[in-house]
Amino acid sequence: MKKITQLLFTTFAALSLVFSALGSVTAFAQDNAPGTDDKYDVVLTKVKMSNLDGWPKQTGNDGTAYTGQKLDRGAYFGTTDTVQGAYFEVHKGSVNGEVIKEGLTDADGNITFTNLAAGKYFIVENKEKSEVSGDEELANSAAVPVEIELPVFKADGGWYTTGEDAVHVYPKNTVDKPTINKVVNETDKHDTALIGETKTFKVSSVMPEGIAEYKVLKFDDEFSKGLSYQGNLKVKLNGADIDTSNYTLTAPSVGTKKAKITVAFTNDYIATLKAGDEITISYDATINEDAVLGAENPNDVKIIYGTNPSEDKQKEDTPDENPELHTGGKRFEKVDKATSEKLSGAEFVVTNEVGDRYLKQTVSNGAVIKNEWISSKDNATVFKSDENGYFEVIGLPYGNANQSAKDGETTYKIVETKAPKDYALLQQPIEFVVNSSSYYEDPTAVELKKSDSQEVKNNKVTIPQTGGIGSIIVVAVGVVLAVVGLFVKRRVTK
Repeated sequence: MKKITQLLFTTFAALSLVFSALGSVTAFAQDNAPGTDDKYDVVLTKVKMSNLDGWPKQTGNDGTAYTGQKLDRGAYFGTTDTVQGAYFEVHKGSVNGEVIKEGLTDADGNITFTNLAAGKYFIVENKEKSEVSGDEELANSAAVPVEIELPVFKADGGWYTTGEDAVHVYPKNTVDKPTINKVVNETDKHDTALIGETKTFKVSSVMPEGIAEYKVLKFDDEFSKGLSYQGNLKVKLNGADIDTSNYTLTAPSVGTKKAKITVAFTNDYIATLKAGDEITISYDATINEDAVLGAENPNDVKIIYGTNPSEDKQKEDTPDENPELHTGGKRFEKVDKATSEKLSGAEFVVTNEVGDRYLKQTVSNGAVIKNEWISSKDNATVFKSDENGYFEVIGLPYGNANQSAKDGETTYKIVETKAPKDYALLQQPIEFVVNSSSYYEDPTAVELKKSDSQEVKNNKVTIPQTGGIGSIIVVAVGVVLAVVGLFVKRRVTK
């Protein structure tokens, strides 16, 4: 019996050693190979790069191999900038496989895909669902789609799991967007003009990387009330006309004030565009009679673009400086030089500074709708002082192209062609200066205040007087004496 008991004890002891050994093997297996039911997290960080030269890199910021560890972005990428609102999808098995996870990157450019089973996945950026802000539209990415097979093993042993030990991936993009520029002649954002003078406005835009992926590309151009649309609209790509079937044009009739023009390109046409292509849109416009003299008459242009076709997710961009035209004017008062009495009925013509061109105005319903310079004085517009001695000249350009409305000035002349009754005609032209404050003190103010008028002074014509009543009496006496003498002479002769 005692021997049997010893045998059983020995047997159980042996079995215990066996289970212990099995337990040790099991523990070893758990430390060195993932379980079949284990789950994994993937942390994606969308990095914004200035360029992708030299990528992809194969080592971490400390010189070790990158295998999925969390990186010091500043050291590794040379930037800490990330992109919020990028939309990613996790596809199972292939790029076109079932979407099992999806979402937007947060304010730090991160999104975590949790509870993924072992297997192969492709993480694909879906730009049509992105909500990236307007100044961060994404260009083509060198790291999308991201192919990953879970679990991912670490270089120093073990594998990435969940939470703080999740695998990290860093798809990268450069940030790019269409450029936009607007000029009011061939080169300048500022210019000055006569009322009614035609200027050709031009919008230009250079296409970015990834333009073919865009679903929206539209240009909106809206005038201020002082500008009128004059037609002659042209849409070109790299200098060649774009067929009208490739875009939808919304434009008003010629002469429309505060007009709005829209050019919206079709998706099929957008897909043919390449990085570096330049689209230009040009048309004619004029300053009209509603322009505030001395102030900017701006043209508000913007480009609406993006990979997300949803109306409320489109990006907008505008030029750094809105283009504008401006024109000016001057007020005058005709007065008596000695008494400052207001004089009506004086007539003038206006010339350029040299004096060889004369101003002709076209007036409709009491408003000046067009100014032009002509060579004939006889056909020039005559400006006449009213009962208060007042007259004005409006719609004259001042300064030079590329000078803003508040800068620059130009000298002109008025030439009197008829003086007020009983006043001497001025023999020399009178110079006057047009600038931003020559018509209104502050043309940008809510309530406009007229600037002081320039006085034009005349001398009254007087008849020279050489004596008074005494001389008249002397003449009369002389006449009487002459008559008496003639009478006496006749009597003596008889």
